[in-house]
Amino acid sequence: MTPSLANFLWSLLAGALVVVIPAVAALLILSQSDQIRRS
Repeated sequence: MTPSLANFLWSLLAGALVVVIPAVAALLILSQSDQIRRS
């Protein structure tokens, strides 16, 4: 594996962590705080 390919893969992983983890956390927080009340 070339260094540029390794850097590209690491940047994809870092980008996924930066985008996916906060999005999942926000969805979990919203889903817990804004529950639908059915009677």
